[in-house]
Amino acid sequence: FGSSHCGASPCCAPFRRLSPRTMASFLRSLAGRGARCALELPRRGIEEFWKGGSRDATINAATKQANAISGDPWPAVLLRQKSFEDMHKLWYVLLKEKNFLLAEQHEARQRRVRWQHHGRLKKVKLSMKRILTVLSRREIHQQALRAKDILSKQEVREGLETQRFHLEESMKVLEYRIKQAGPRDSLAISAWKATLQKYEADHARLLDELKPLRRDTMQMLSADWRYSR
Repeated sequence: FGSSHCGASPCCAPFRRLSPRTMASFLRSLAGRGARCALELPRRGIEEFWKGGSRDATINAATKQANAISGDPWPAVLLRQKSFEDMHKLWYVLLKEKNFLLAEQHEARQRRVRWQHHGRLKKVKLSMKRILTVLSRREIHQQALRAKDILSKQEVREGLETQRFHLEESMKVLEYRIKQAGPRDSLAISAWKATLQKYEADHARLLDELKPLRRDTMQMLSADWRYSR
């Protein structure tokens, strides 16, 4: 801005009264405050794509060469001994390493230089593939165990459902006989009523036993004339 604008503006008056030394110290304090604010800014994680790699300016060439050395991929025999939580954490560690290597590979293609870490990327992909294989086989094994348990419960349920059906048929026969006999009292009618009460108690017990079995075997429920009329 020109001197005429600065002279006309009232905000420039306090700065004109400062000495050059005071102005220099004031500017240095502003610069230091800005640097501290920049250091306090939250990191978004994008620096992880080059931290410790070939583009990291904070380490020397020897450290970069040492970081480029990698071991063997994770064997499946060790992955089978780990829990789901451990393999879940290991999966994201490998995913981070894979993204890091793919970022370096993309930069090498842009600069048209040779990228020398194809072996590391292959090991990472192989480890991730083995984790998926171990988890898939573990899930298949667990599903087989659940299916075996459901099948055993289904067999028990079919037996109880058959008993329930025969009890309901016998109860209907006895109710019909008692109804046809009328209000008169006899030894046969008393025996029928006692048998009907016993059948009703057995029927209630069977229904209590069938409730959890029906819930557990709902996936394998098939249409059957014995289950519904």
